[in-house]
Amino acid sequence: MANPNNPLAPGLNGAAPKGPRTIWNNPVFSAVLAIIMGFAMWIIVTVYIDPQGSTTVTGVPINYTSGASTYTAQGLDIVEKPDIEGVTVKVEGNSTIIGNIRSADIMVYPSYAGVSGAGKVTLRLQARVTNTTDFPGDIECTVESPSTIDVVFDEVSEKTVPVTVDASAVTISSGYMLNKTTAVPAEITLRGPTSELDQVSSIVAPVQMDGELADTTTVPATLELRDEEGNAFTPQYISMESDSANVTLTVYQVRELPLKVDFIGAPNGFDVESLHYSLSQQTLCVAGPARTISALEALTVTDFDLAREFEPGRDYQRLIELPAGIVSLDGVTNVTLDFDTSEMASTKLNVSNIRAINVPSNYELQILSSIVSGVTLYGPADEIEKLSADSIVAQIDCQSLNLTVGQQTIAVSIQIPSSSRIFATGSYTVQCEVTSK
Repeated sequence: MANPNNPLAPGLNGAAPKGPRTIWNNPVFSAVLAIIMGFAMWIIVTVYIDPQGSTTVTGVPINYTSGASTYTAQGLDIVEKPDIEGVTVKVEGNSTIIGNIRSADIMVYPSYAGVSGAGKVTLRLQARVTNTTDFPGDIECTVESPSTIDVVFDEVSEKTVPVTVDASAVTISSGYMLNKTTAVPAEITLRGPTSELDQVSSIVAPVQMDGELADTTTVPATLELRDEEGNAFTPQYISMESDSANVTLTVYQVRELPLKVDFIGAPNGFDVESLHYSLSQQTLCVAGPARTISALEALTVTDFDLAREFEPGRDYQRLIELPAGIVSLDGVTNVTLDFDTSEMASTKLNVSNIRAINVPSNYELQILSSIVSGVTLYGPADEIEKLSADSIVAQIDCQSLNLTVGQQTIAVSIQIPSSSRIFATGSYTVQCEVTSK
């Protein structure tokens, strides 16, 4: 019979009793330990025994500018490239270094060694590490996919073309006109294959607007390339420095305004309405900014000096003076001024009534001349017939003079106080003595 007090005694079924359990008998611990030991051995092998390894980097962009002097020196440029999002590159080297390498650390570039002229060329892709600071040492890059690309080369030149505004679709309000159009930029530089540039005849900025336009405005417009027949031309390879322009449409108001003459050199109080004159054109059709032209009541021609210019029986060319910003739509720049002298008469008188006005308080002016001889006067025949020398004054206005001490020859103006329709022609002077007080 078994002894229950003997731990080494066989069990009821004759099996030997189990010994005490330890961590080494734990199968989970054994598995974890095996993993740790395996990782440690891998570290030792990869770092100290065989550190070489490889990794694959995807999405590396192609750099077309590296080595571009090979084809630019031949007057060529790339006009067509493949649409590739990125290249797959195999990187080989010390696995502890290349483990964190990214697409930004690598440059993929074509080899242009086989480029010798225009046309499509198959180029081999190459790769190298550009971030040598973080990834030093002997690292080899191999392009896996795609390993080659097809690129089209052509002779490339530049062409500068002015921008033409097409405002044919714009409606201008009644009473207004489109004076001019301007585009900014005013010209566009195109770059591309010479053969394609030769097809571009013009660059047009078509303007589309809703409603009627009655004021100057600036709108954006998309530029169009057009051939010599005016048809829209869609380039395949041409690049533009700008594909849009800001177009200013300058809108002017249109008005027909009367022409008038301003008469100068007439006596004080002279009635210019008593002059019977006519202009070869009574009105002028003009256009200008609404704010400017709406304030005008008439347009003047160059002043007419009665005293210096008037002669009976002749006509006079006068320039139409347009305010700044106003343009003539009739193409007329001057008119002919003509006087009707059928009811006029003239006479010559010697004027002894000589007066000085506006003499400065620090001067005295003595008139030495006693008479102004041969003063020519024009006016209505009935008034000229009754005119006498006593009703005429030769006047010195010192306000407009620069007086100096001593004798001076001073101009006089002829005044006719008794009439508002008589004027004198010619220039007249008197001798005076100026003294200081």
